[in-house]
Amino acid sequence: MANIAIQDGGSVGGHLSVGSALRLAWLTWVTLLVLPFFLFLCVVWNLMGRESAAVPVERPDWFLAACGYLLLVVPAALFWRGRLFKTYWTGNPIPPAKYLYGMLTIWAALEFGGIIALLGCFVDHALLPNLLPALIAFMFFVTLWPSGKAMVRSVGHLEDASLYEALR
Repeated sequence: MANIAIQDGGSVGGHLSVGSALRLAWLTWVTLLVLPFFLFLCVVWNLMGRESAAVPVERPDWFLAACGYLLLVVPAALFWRGRLFKTYWTGNPIPPAKYLYGMLTIWAALEFGGIIALLGCFVDHALLPNLLPALIAFMFFVTLWPSGKAMVRSVGHLEDASLYEALR
């Protein structure tokens, strides 16, 4: 994982510093990483003692709701983060509060979609098909760890496109 060295420690003048924003982002990311894992363990524990029937889920309402949510809300969250990170495209670092808000938007969208799908496992008393959207949301969530590069590195230039580095 890509970590960056931060010199400043706390917040200055009521504003969020880069170091505290990155620490808060890591704390939030790890917490959101662990919550669906424990919910998945609860689902497996709940389904482990039941007799399984070879009958497919009659009405995949939870599956369709989770897929619909992920198809609509996650791209909207990515778009919103793109709007918040607009100054990064011009080569300027973004403020720590905007970084945290933008990343939390995507993380919350993915997390909530995965939780909807896992709750569908409880309701339908079956892992599949509801586990699939939860796995997809989790895979996208894991790749979006907080690096903080957008807060501290001035990359890119208006005239020279070769200096641009992809947003993370």
